[in-house]
Amino acid sequence: MTTTSNALTNLRPVGGTALQADHHRTVYRANTEPVDADAYPAGLSAVIDVRRVDETDAVPHPLATTPGYQRVPMFDPSSGLESAAEAIALEDQYIDWLDRHRSGIADALRAVAATDGDVLVCCSAGKDRTGIVSALLARHWGADLDAVGADYAVSAERLVDRFARERAASADPEATATAQRCVPEIMTTVIEHVERRWGSVDDYLRAIGLQDAEIAAL
Repeated sequence: MTTTSNALTNLRPVGGTALQADHHRTVYRANTEPVDADAYPAGLSAVIDVRRVDETDAVPHPLATTPGYQRVPMFDPSSGLESAAEAIALEDQYIDWLDRHRSGIADALRAVAATDGDVLVCCSAGKDRTGIVSALLARHWGADLDAVGADYAVSAERLVDRFARERAASADPEATATAQRCVPEIMTTVIEHVERRWGSVDDYLRAIGLQDAEIAAL
């Protein structure tokens, strides 16, 4: 039985509507749930699903049969790991991803750049992998660090019911709660790391393989 469309709680424009007000298209971010297709904005030109293949097989995206749907897994299967064992805190995991999964991050951003119309970027909860893509985009568009952190933290309130269900079903609720942590400082720490190491988000994008024309198209 298909759930009701209000289950898609974490759908919103990346960085908030005001940040994209003067853009020629809107880039949305979202979680993935078995909802009706009309839960999504009408007229999407692309859906960029950054989940692993086993995730997309287990829970097919509601828009998977539409022409613009693309499976663009962020996690590089050749790495053998999602993140280093010592990367326990979410900010440390995300920072690890910037190198370990740079090809997947580049592919996702390249797919956004290649789309003229409205775009949806999504993963399972719309918080972690989608959060990285969204934070890089928002900072590239000129959002300040506080705004980037605040946009990330919106997922905490949007996913409160989902997170409660996950903790209740978890064999390790403490580890699950750690993975669900969603405060502004996580993403501001990540962007600060990017700018210390690479100089700017745009310089990071160049380092992972995006061309200047692709960066401009974002």
